[in-house]
Amino acid sequence: MDIVNFLGRFHPLILHLPIGFLLLAFGMELRDRWRGGTDFSPAIRFSLFWGAVGSVAAAGTGYLLAQRGGYEEQLLGRHQWLGIAVAILAVGMYVLHARRDRATVQRLYFPAFVATVLALSITGHLGGSLTHGSDFISPAHLYPEERARIADLQRAVVFADFIQPILEEKCARCHGASKQKGELVLHTAAGLLAGGENGPVVVAGDVAKSPLVQRIHLPLEDEEHMPPKDKAQLTDQEIRLLEWWIEGGAELKATVAESEVPEEVRAILEAYVEPADGVFALNVSPASGRRLNRLRAAGIDFTRLHAGSPFLAVDLSRRDSLGAATLDELRAVASQLIDLDLSYTNVSDADLEVLRKLPHLRALSLQHTAITDATLDRLRGHDYLERLNVYGTAVSDAGVAVLAALPRLRKLYLWRTAVTEDGLAELRRAQPRLYVDTGAGTELFGDARLKAPIIQAATDIFSDSMEVAFVLNMTGVEIYYTLDGTPPDSSSARYREPFYLRESSKVQAIAVKAGWQPSPVAERQLVRMRYPARAVALAPRPDDRYPGDGTKTLIDFQKGSTVFTDGRWLGYEAAHVTATLDLGANQEISGVSVGALEATASYIFFPRGMEVALSSDGRTFEKVATATYPVTAGPEPPRTANFTERFPTRRARYVRVKVLSTMRNPEWHTAPGAPCWVFLDEILVE
Repeated sequence: MDIVNFLGRFHPLILHLPIGFLLLAFGMELRDRWRGGTDFSPAIRFSLFWGAVGSVAAAGTGYLLAQRGGYEEQLLGRHQWLGIAVAILAVGMYVLHARRDRATVQRLYFPAFVATVLALSITGHLGGSLTHGSDFISPAHLYPEERARIADLQRAVVFADFIQPILEEKCARCHGASKQKGELVLHTAAGLLAGGENGPVVVAGDVAKSPLVQRIHLPLEDEEHMPPKDKAQLTDQEIRLLEWWIEGGAELKATVAESEVPEEVRAILEAYVEPADGVFALNVSPASGRRLNRLRAAGIDFTRLHAGSPFLAVDLSRRDSLGAATLDELRAVASQLIDLDLSYTNVSDADLEVLRKLPHLRALSLQHTAITDATLDRLRGHDYLERLNVYGTAVSDAGVAVLAALPRLRKLYLWRTAVTEDGLAELRRAQPRLYVDTGAGTELFGDARLKAPIIQAATDIFSDSMEVAFVLNMTGVEIYYTLDGTPPDSSSARYREPFYLRESSKVQAIAVKAGWQPSPVAERQLVRMRYPARAVALAPRPDDRYPGDGTKTLIDFQKGSTVFTDGRWLGYEAAHVTATLDLGANQEISGVSVGALEATASYIFFPRGMEVALSSDGRTFEKVATATYPVTAGPEPPRTANFTERFPTRRARYVRVKVLSTMRNPEWHTAPGAPCWVFLDEILVE
């Protein structure tokens, strides 16, 4: 890492220093002005000093961080120059405070302080927009976005209805409109196919050569793994859909009906289909081109709920020139219009008579408008209305009483309205299934639980010894660990410094800190190979699709990744595997380890058992170990593991290992009973 990159990374840490000190100084200044004294003057000067120092440091490290690129340039420019302005203003405020007893300074002092705080606030908002998106701090997040319903699977567009929503949810935070790490944009089809600074990330028809999928399958601890480990990860089902889309040629317009859909993928797709109930059960024809052109001519933006759907959503939010005449144009699509957003507009009760003519509304957003109870009265008889947002309006108990008769209303947002507790109680009695958000008592943070420590080791297999360290970037944390397979707790060995392993071990570690919940257990199987095999005999041969490097794959000391197509795995479909290793001479043997892969979405499962037998002549074998392993109880992301069995030391030249396959997908799988795979790489002998 170069010095510019290293120093730039301190920006997210340092930037909170000036925010805290400058706001604290401003708060104390307001208090002194209110009380007519100077009680806090020394504290204000102290805070302004460190606010100035922090502002300069934040501006400097921010400039260095910006050199890495990956941010929307216009937004970055505004944030950068405002940050520099805050630094200049903060230094100026420190100087002005020292000279505030002068008449000329007194007139300038407080307005300059207000300007500093305003600039600080805007800079912080722009910074949040750079890292989290421009709508990160928005009332839109007071209720969750609903994914468009898919009523007809065959007519659904694969990319628009399945793939793009996955990328928007899991990838656009770092590769979206306001931030493009590696010059890669993933929230649009064009950006996805264009790739980033290192070239294309999707190779149509070839999953193994698609960097996007390769990054997803990397171990969670790997710096190249995407999404980063502290972000929401793709589920097995989402990964399988992404792989299927790429395998099919990464088409942008193809529907499910036009695509070849394996059974396991069809089962995943069907989970996205919602039953046709409520408004979706109506037999509604699409709006004619003439009617849609009429909306366009009136300046009304609309979208189809999803490809092939007759239903429309209209977004008129944040318009300041809406009137009854414009809204009356919505009657042209009264049958098809189910979602209407009028939030943050100038509409009033007089403009919304049209609501009586829109009987199929499912969702209506009226937050931050001038409506009153009169508008709610126009919703009588809206039997399909499920969600209503009147946040920040003059709605009162009288209007809410109308809503008690709406049969399908399930979500109601009443934050900052005139609705009383008595009115809410009456509404809840009438609608016990209704979720009402009043903005009070919302839990912002869950239980404070530590992250699991990272187990650092150069590789999972070693020949002589291996250095192991635990890393957790948090002060005041104690790490406890075990090496014998027993779960660690605060009575286990306490970690103080890196140590060396000289035999195969199941390393487990846990982090503990007062006032926090203990972390999940981190686990890693590290295996010592003491005796390299001279030759390997396999029965049966691996599947032709996953031959690896033949028998060499099991003894080449090269671990496979979590990408099952990386060429380092031997794959077997619905078959047990027997491998016989020739060590070249009799050796003192006490253990055997087998490396395996699991990717449940791809029908790959860990072994369900293993048998080990030894022989000195290659003809007569004595069984020395038998083990049974539990079948994975639910979907898991791709992962690797070493299965180790120990036994009393025996002298032998030949080691026969039988790996037992799960054979069939378990009942919880999206394709229960279908043939599954076992994937193997290294077999190591101690």
